[in-house]
Amino acid sequence: MKNRIVFGLTFIVAYGIQAAHAAMLGAPEIIMLLVAGLVFFVFFGGIFMLIYFLIKKNRSTSSNPAPNTLAINFAPPLTYQNATVEERVDKKEVVKGNTRIALPQQNEIRYVDIDGIIRCEADNNYTNFFFSDGGKLLIAKSLKEYSDLLKPHGFLRAHQSHLVNPKFVKSWLKEDGGTLLMNNGDKIPVSKPNREMVKEVLGK
Repeated sequence: MKNRIVFGLTFIVAYGIQAAHAAMLGAPEIIMLLVAGLVFFVFFGGIFMLIYFLIKKNRSTSSNPAPNTLAINFAPPLTYQNATVEERVDKKEVVKGNTRIALPQQNEIRYVDIDGIIRCEADNNYTNFFFSDGGKLLIAKSLKEYSDLLKPHGFLRAHQSHLVNPKFVKSWLKEDGGTLLMNNGDKIPVSKPNREMVKEVLGK
């Protein structure tokens, strides 16, 4: 860059002297021409230098990105995948380790221990629950729904209309092809398609 400046000044001086001699000008005119040429060179040279340094600075900044930049993710958070306990109950899923079920009634939701249920009996689109303490509840849901919910806890579908807790089966009666006698004295028929399965679970 310094060589360019020196070359430019030398060119202006030499050109000015030659022009002055060609025009047969005196010393004052030559000095004025040299000063005008110098001012012209400094003005436009300064503009050129300013543009040059701005371009150089811009290139160096773009080639070296600022360190310690922070990437921000504006994507929405992923939906929580695990269903809540309430959602699982609504879907009739069994929560591992849960030993109670919710039985909705008109004015309340009764929470009962699964181990205290002796059996369930279908009554059209309703289900009767019989408990070990002698209690009974009529729930406005089908036996199919509770069969899916209670089977993982060991309950047996002895008959299309009956779901029993094998813990409360007292004996197998050989009447009418097969009948279960429960601890509370109830007799539950066993349908022909389910006999072998029920016997296998209870122990032949």
